[in-house]
Amino acid sequence: MSFMNIEVYWSILFIIVLFSFVGVILNHYLPKFLQHRIYLLASYWLAALTYFTICITSLNLINMLGVWFHLMPLQILSKGNDSFRIGLLVLITVSILLVYGTINAKNLRVTSYKLNIEKQAGSLKRVHIVLLSDIHLSDLKDKGMKKLVEKINGIKPDIVLFAGDIIDANRDMAIYDFDSMQNHFKNVKSKYGIYASLGNHDYDHNGDSTNRIDNFEKAGINILRDSVINIDKSFYIIGREDKFYERINGAKRKDLLEIMAGIDKNLPTIVLDHQPSNLEEPIKAGVDLQLSGHTHKGQFFPFNLITKRVFKKDYGYLKIGNFQIIVSSGARTWGPPIRIGSKSEIVDIEIQFL
Repeated sequence: MSFMNIEVYWSILFIIVLFSFVGVILNHYLPKFLQHRIYLLASYWLAALTYFTICITSLNLINMLGVWFHLMPLQILSKGNDSFRIGLLVLITVSILLVYGTINAKNLRVTSYKLNIEKQAGSLKRVHIVLLSDIHLSDLKDKGMKKLVEKINGIKPDIVLFAGDIIDANRDMAIYDFDSMQNHFKNVKSKYGIYASLGNHDYDHNGDSTNRIDNFEKAGINILRDSVINIDKSFYIIGREDKFYERINGAKRKDLLEIMAGIDKNLPTIVLDHQPSNLEEPIKAGVDLQLSGHTHKGQFFPFNLITKRVFKKDYGYLKIGNFQIIVSSGARTWGPPIRIGSKSEIVDIEIQFL
């Protein structure tokens, strides 16, 4: 490759990466008629770039090993015809991964857990919870909303809990059809209703999320912001501000012990906290169960390797003493609408009390 070709290659690559960054992260600054198209293209390109990089790096490593150990058949990048065939193979491989990831992401599944909380809960002996997180609604008219509500009602929950990221904050709020959102969620059937904490995507960019929260509540979603509610004199739901709140508002969220001051700790306590970080705090506060999301379980390989390192529990169930936590991989996706090594899920939780 000549010096001029290298310059052109890196220039094009830089433009593509910049386009992807603008299309996903700064999408709300684009003209409205371009937002959805650019967002989708940029999202897919970010995923494709990840797998192109993995494939090309792996092939170069194989080639280097072939040279070092004199395994001539493995020098697959040394000939023009071989380079073309390998390039075509990489393109086909990445395309197959993207198609599979798209289909897998749309396959909404139900993940079930049965737990015990060793406390009495008033007259209740058990409660049936549906947990949702990371819905990232961007186009509220899509068929996925109807399917989501049907899945929830099929479980027949006593209560529905959202662990944040109801919408996608990177999109211009003018594209949201909140009337459609209200029509869908008002069809959710549960004995005690819907309660939610906010996630990092649920806050407005200017720090004032009043309009969003008003629309959530019109849809029947009760937002808990560093606050607690007693359900049927039997158990508590505590909803925390997301950690992102501190960054955009310049004020710390309340300490969990402060939120829980004055509650009857003989009753079960369930905390909604979008990010499953700093688990020492709920353990110290005597929380019985925390429900979280945010991680998406990395959403697609190899990012699951990162979430495993960042969070003590990036997905699934963990028990530490009397404290239990469930982390959902989320009902939908953010960015690239693909899942590889993770699943889109609704979490079905049955809790047995004393």
